[in-house]
Amino acid sequence: MLLFLIWHGAFESPISPAEVDLYVERYQVQHPEADTNNLRNFLEEDDGKPVVMVNNIKLYDTPIEVNGQSFGATSEEALSEYTSFVIPYLIKRGSYPLYSGNAVFESMEKWGIENAEEWSSGALMRYRSRRVMIEMATDPVFDQFHDAKLSAIEKTFAFPATTVVSTGNLALTVGLGLLSLAFGMQLLINSKENEIRD
Repeated sequence: MLLFLIWHGAFESPISPAEVDLYVERYQVQHPEADTNNLRNFLEEDDGKPVVMVNNIKLYDTPIEVNGQSFGATSEEALSEYTSFVIPYLIKRGSYPLYSGNAVFESMEKWGIENAEEWSSGALMRYRSRRVMIEMATDPVFDQFHDAKLSAIEKTFAFPATTVVSTGNLALTVGLGLLSLAFGMQLLINSKENEIRD
């Protein structure tokens, strides 16, 4: 159980000021044209708790070339190349998809936003911490796969959120599973001891 809690982020600490400077510097080296003010604020406000990224995605009808490279015959194939790196990378670091689903109709309600009628899918990705998010974003290997994402996705918007209400909880599920296993083993031991006495 302790190993699970460590993996899941129970003992994660907030990002330190020195780490903030390091991560921002790394990001600037990789993306010299980017404005890093929002990134710095996001990291400085870290509380060490998990973050859920809310994603809306619209795929291209046909994937585009990025930096002279193609990533598949369909946008789904191109996006799969991206997720083939991202998902294992995140799972190793206590992060995982909470939900992913395909759109079945255009937006039913919208205001204050343009070009928001049509979407391909929506997803919720649980990150163990903001540290995991920025470590992935500044990993040089990530850039190679990020081009596949750009090839597949026509438009998207994503924002980080903290959990207020959730009907699903992996930590609770694992805890209850281990508790049930312990009770089952104790019942088995008691049964064996009773057989020996008889």
